[in-house]
Amino acid sequence: MKTGFPSQQADPGIELLGATIRGADHALSTETAALLREIDLSVRQYSTMLILADSPGMSGAHLARVCLVTPQSMAAILAKLSSRNLIERAPSQVHERVLLARLSDEGWTLLRKAEALTKSANELLTSTLRPNERKQLCDYLQRITDAFAENGNQ
Repeated sequence: MKTGFPSQQADPGIELLGATIRGADHALSTETAALLREIDLSVRQYSTMLILADSPGMSGAHLARVCLVTPQSMAAILAKLSSRNLIERAPSQVHERVLLARLSDEGWTLLRKAEALTKSANELLTSTLRPNERKQLCDYLQRITDAFAENGNQ
């Protein structure tokens, strides 16, 4: 009986591969979202804060590209983070209408709390695979990401 789902075979087709990647992403995002509810933070807000922790002083447009959201969505994320005093925004020296974001002291405190809360999800993710499998998976996913970037679809 045909179910509408691709059959599992030795060489999965693109539908099964894409569905499996989306399923893994959904499982991790769902678990992370549940853990972050305790501190009233969305996965997108958390991701934005992680990016700003590594690269302070990014514009909303740049953050939108890195976080794979629309500029309008990023504007809403930044507005929410700003209203909670989790980020600070200052005009760029290059263009005064461009605001650059960085984590505030309160943002750093909440980010540390968020990282502690999401530790169990990250540990489950890493413990599921042996170290060499984790490296292979990262390599495979990076190759896929690079292929789409080279094709102009990112």
